[in-house]
Amino acid sequence: MKQGYRLILVDKDGVLITEFQVTEHDLADPAAFVAALTQSIEHVEEEDP
Repeated sequence: MKQGYRLILVDKDGVLITEFQVTEHDLADPAAFVAALTQSIEHVEEEDP
């Protein structure tokens, strides 16, 4: 496992949606990190029926 942080997204009922590994390198460029996170969330929302 990479050193860093684990970001876990759950829905309002506490059901796991997705999980990300976040490293110091990811956090060094906040704009790129937010863009990638936003894209991932939008992808999850598109899959949600």
